[in-house]
Amino acid sequence: MTQQSTGDLAADAVEIDLRNAIENDRQEIDALDSKIIELIQSRHRVSSRIQRRRQSGGGPRTELARETVVIDRYRQALGPEGTTLVTDILRLCRGPAPEAGAPAAAGRGRQLT
Repeated sequence: MTQQSTGDLAADAVEIDLRNAIENDRQEIDALDSKIIELIQSRHRVSSRIQRRRQSGGGPRTELARETVVIDRYRQALGPEGTTLVTDILRLCRGPAPEAGAPAAAGRGRQLT
């Protein structure tokens, strides 16, 4: 059996501390991801509500001028990647396009998973 040098023990301790720090950071990311998912689900519910109200008044399901404002907000805050992100969020929250001839209420109650 060989005896580890003080330098080897110190290196092992640093490696263990690094692994623990990374694991803590990953747990923080997991918690943030859970919050982001909850926020997107909430956004989807509100967006669906707005779409139903707009359509019940005879308006369109989406309002492109409003979407442009939202896209600009994300682009200004996050750069070009923000545009990509918000485009995906808008598409997700918009839900599927209603089938031709299907009633506007067909998408009600759909859960975002």
